[in-house]
Amino acid sequence: MVLAVLVALGGLAVAGRVQDLPQVRRAPAGPPPSTALAQTVTVATLPPLVIPDAVRRPLRLPAPGRDGSCPVTPVVGPPLTADRPVAAVAVGGGPVYPVLFRAGPGGVLDRSAVAYWDAPEPLGGVVIVRGHRLGAPRDQIHFIQDDQPPTAVHVLDPAAAHPDGRRGSWWRATRLRAGTGCYGLQIDGPEFSEVMVVELR
Repeated sequence: MVLAVLVALGGLAVAGRVQDLPQVRRAPAGPPPSTALAQTVTVATLPPLVIPDAVRRPLRLPAPGRDGSCPVTPVVGPPLTADRPVAAVAVGGGPVYPVLFRAGPGGVLDRSAVAYWDAPEPLGGVVIVRGHRLGAPRDQIHFIQDDQPPTAVHVLDPAAAHPDGRRGSWWRATRLRAGTGCYGLQIDGPEFSEVMVVELR
């Protein structure tokens, strides 16, 4: 399933397709407003999302290698070739798979990489993603969703997920903002905590 997602995302990236929000249409001009009392309309609003304390676990990211090497997590995806200089890869072993784009010599990730989030199985609730440069906790990864301000905690809300297959889900793209170097990501859900390391250049 992950490879199928990678192929689909690669096609979208090459084609440059994005999902635009619907445009606001103006109502056609009509007669002047009536002086009669308008009917009261009640607008239902959703309650704010609550992140359970159980998923706010302490970060347990590894340290860099003694020689300064980056203990990168294995990725799954098509190899880079002359005909395919950019490829999408899934990082880690799940249950949440960040799908990132790599390019250039060595297949490292761009430091402003775009991430899609894929989960082949139900996650059981709200999931959060955090990260920082290994050995430098203050050098955090920030996540940018649409036109929202960058945040150090990215939330995967089941209510905002899109169906993927019979049981899976995926979430819209998020841009990662970080400097160059070796970065760890920790993804925490109700019943799991996964750690992965990526190298950004």
